[in-house]
Amino acid sequence: MAKKCPTGWKVDIRPEGRRGPRVRRIFPTKREAEAFEKEQMALGLKGDWKPPIKESRRLQDLIDDWYSLHGHTLKDGPKRKVKLDAICKRLGNPLARTFTGEDFLRYRKQRLSEKLKSRDTLVSPNNLNHEQAYLSAVFGTLAKLRNWALPNPMKDLPKIRLDEKELIFLESSQIRILLVELENSKNPDVLMVAKLCLATGSRWGEAENLRAEQVIQGKVHFTRTKNSKARAVPISVDLEAELRKGKPRTGRLFSKSCHDAFKGAIQRAGIQLPDGQMTHVLRHTFASHYMMNSGNILQLKLILGHQSLAMTERYAKLAPEHLADAVTRNPLANL
Repeated sequence: MAKKCPTGWKVDIRPEGRRGPRVRRIFPTKREAEAFEKEQMALGLKGDWKPPIKESRRLQDLIDDWYSLHGHTLKDGPKRKVKLDAICKRLGNPLARTFTGEDFLRYRKQRLSEKLKSRDTLVSPNNLNHEQAYLSAVFGTLAKLRNWALPNPMKDLPKIRLDEKELIFLESSQIRILLVELENSKNPDVLMVAKLCLATGSRWGEAENLRAEQVIQGKVHFTRTKNSKARAVPISVDLEAELRKGKPRTGRLFSKSCHDAFKGAIQRAGIQLPDGQMTHVLRHTFASHYMMNSGNILQLKLILGHQSLAMTERYAKLAPEHLADAVTRNPLANL
């Protein structure tokens, strides 16, 4: 344990069994002393003594190593690297072995009070939770690859607790109005892409990039998905015929980007959506109506391609039988 001394805080480590040299250092602060002590313990000074590893890399060096060894294989690897570089720059590119969870928590507190340059809004807690996860993954992945011998300073660090977002979906009347506006759009593909999302719960990009070869015997086979897991979702005979009408037998079904056309149709339909819920509202709409029509939550998980049931359970409350006993088993009902 670090002890106070006249000149600062002293660390005095003797290997078990009294073999090997002692390690003695004095630091100006208790925090630095304890960090050094943990580092030396992790480097093998307990038990059979080994010379400490000279870990002189800075945080940016770790980020670069992470990307060259693993990050480049991820779908969002390049984007994540850009974000990690920005985080590192804001942190001042510290010496990696001295970086602590407390350093990140202080950084997080400062970021919560900052405003985004592009918009006059504060940095969101959700974004900071993502930053925390990305940074933790750098240390954790390098440790698994035996590229980092010290503890992960981000391990067990609590994330910001977030309120569950309001579940936004389109009512049947809104869907009808939207389909009319999409049909009147100059973009020849936007109506069909939207119908595909509403019928299968697919993400907009999955539908927009669909190839003719992926529509087979009444099913749409989605590949290259967000979580890299392929899935097949049945569609009606009528929708399959409409989907194939005038389209090639191979290659992309939709040649043009439809996002802007969809945004315009939403505006003309007078539908108000929160930020980040433009095309994704169709996926929410499919899942919500599926559960309102007494769909099975486990089947919905498979249709949406969620990795865990927890991601799907947010829609469970829309099922007609969800907590229905509350009506008949409450104390007022039994007076």
